[in-house]
Amino acid sequence: MAHWRRREVSWWETNVANCSLCGQMIPRDVWVSDEGLTFCNAACEQLYRSYWVPTYGPKTATDGRARGSMNRAS
Repeated sequence: MAHWRRREVSWWETNVANCSLCGQMIPRDVWVSDEGLTFCNAACEQLYRSYWVPTYGPKTATDGRARGSMNRAS
């Protein structure tokens, strides 16, 4: 079941979490889906399920990319 989770990071750490849908930086509390994706709130998860998944397919929790997307070398 999806739930809120508090990120336990010290103030000096530079790692940030980003919403899997809108990309917004999440400083403290993250909404974690059943698949392990992180969102800034439950509304972004709902939009992910109603728009993103039917259009682009589900993302993987490990890298946040839609399944079937191609990796491009720069």
